Amino acid sequence: MISGRIGSGKSTLGSALAGLSLVESGQIILEGCRSRVFLMQFPEYQVTGPTVSREISSWGVSCGGPAFSSFDVKVSDRDPFSLSRGELKRLMLACVFAKDPDVLILDEPYASLDVSAKEVLTGLIKNRRGITIVFSHETEFAPNHALRWKIYGGGLYRE
Repeated sequence: MISGRIGSGKSTLGSALAGLSLVESGQIILEGCRSRVFLMQFPEYQVTGPTVSREISSWGVSCGGPAFSSFDVKVSDRDPFSLSRGELKRLMLACVFAKDPDVLILDEPYASLDVSAKEVLTGLIKNRRGITIVFSHETEFAPNHALRWKIYGGGLYRE
C-alpha cells in the first residue's frame, strides 16, 4: 500500500511501474514478471467496449469467475458509460482480478465503492497470488499483512 498527499506522485509512480511512462532517473526492474496490469484511478479512462459484455471480453477474460460474482457484476448489453461510477469501478476491478496478472497495480481502487465492495476488494487483494501494488488514501482498508509506504518530499519511504 502506497499513500501520499494529492499531487505527491502516486499516479505517476503507478504509471511508471506499469511501463506506461518513462522514469527520469533510476530504473524499475520487474524480474520474472510475465504480465502486469494497471487500473487507473478513473475507470472511464480505460473503457474500450461499447457494452458491458464487450468490455469484459476486451480484457480477454470470461465473466463467470469469482471476482464477477463477488463484485455483483451483471453481464449485459448496457453501455458501460451508463453505469454509476461505483458499478463501473466494480466492473473494471472484476476484469483485472479475473485477468490475474503477475503484478496488479491499482490506483485509488477504493474510490467510488461502498463499504461492502471495499471489503470485497480487500479480500481479493489479500488472497491474490501475485504482487498487488495499491496506491490509495484509504489505507484503513489495506489487508493487515500489507507493507505500507508513503510518498512525501519526492521520495518513497517505508512506514
